[in-house]
Amino acid sequence: MGNKVEKVLFVGLGGIGQRHLRNLKQMKGDCVQVYAFRKRNAQFVLNNKLEIIENEELNTKYGIICVNSLEDAFQKGVDTVFICNPTSMHMEVLAKAIKAGCNVFIEKPIAPNLEGIEEIERLLSENGNTVFVGYQNRFHPCIVKAKTLIERQEIGNILSVNAEIGECVKNWHKYEDYRTMYACRKDLGGGVVVTQIHELDYLYYLFGAPKTVYAIGGKLSDLEIDVEDVVNILMGYEIGERYIPVNVHEDYIQVPARRKCRIVGTKGKMEFDLLSSVFNLYNESGNVTYSETFEFERNNMFLQEMQEFISCIEEKRNTFISFNEGKKSLEMAMAVKESMKTGKPVEFEKFINN
Repeated sequence: MGNKVEKVLFVGLGGIGQRHLRNLKQMKGDCVQVYAFRKRNAQFVLNNKLEIIENEELNTKYGIICVNSLEDAFQKGVDTVFICNPTSMHMEVLAKAIKAGCNVFIEKPIAPNLEGIEEIERLLSENGNTVFVGYQNRFHPCIVKAKTLIERQEIGNILSVNAEIGECVKNWHKYEDYRTMYACRKDLGGGVVVTQIHELDYLYYLFGAPKTVYAIGGKLSDLEIDVEDVVNILMGYEIGERYIPVNVHEDYIQVPARRKCRIVGTKGKMEFDLLSSVFNLYNESGNVTYSETFEFERNNMFLQEMQEFISCIEEKRNTFISFNEGKKSLEMAMAVKESMKTGKPVEFEKFINN
């Protein structure tokens, strides 16, 4: 394993893959040679708003060298791999990249289920690769502020949490039919639970793992898809000496979109909106003691995670969004799916240890 990012392989160059490519080029310029292993090999070029830029061709714009296989790329001395293909294909690429000695940026979720996770952990323990999971919302200023205030016990002991993510999946990508997207296809590892896993990740980041998980949902809308599109999740958390409710709502339906969180404590509450970047803190009397609308571009989160990934490689240090962090949120998602299937609460520790 090296500590440089010089020869980079992209596996998948759709919306998120091209975003990472743009940001990598912005940071490293011509210091990186880009290779790509792709199935569709579409040549449209996207901007940060996921709009197609007319009269530009992807390979030409970024000087991409296409390879016919992963093995071909590894033979060319690739040192870093970006896994941005459909979720169902992540594990195979990740295992091969680790064995080849590459450092890896893998998009969330790390996999569609828990199969093969132990093998990846074994490979990582033997090889020591840097693996960074793409949970860019951990860099959102509202999440950063919430983490700081919770650690300072600004609102006292936590009593309840409500998180929500709802947005119309038809509006995600202007360049493709929603029915063909991995997020909407069971065979590619889609579904709202794993695709919108960011909320589970930041709840794990803020509070750790739950004790129990109960979920109701499924394919409830009129969308032409074969995966669940609405789910409500109730998790039981032990925080301090209290057993508290943490609620999460996810859907592929809402217009306009919503992405909010409310955390209630014994000394007040905090509320934040991840779309408008508004954060409000209230005291026991209901008065606003802190309010801020953060001025930042959404792409800033992706730039920050890219910088963190590169720095971890070059400085040979651990990242705080490691493969193990990705595993924890995936375990939470799988517990949600298990509860949806059985109609019963799931004891989290027992579930992941079976």
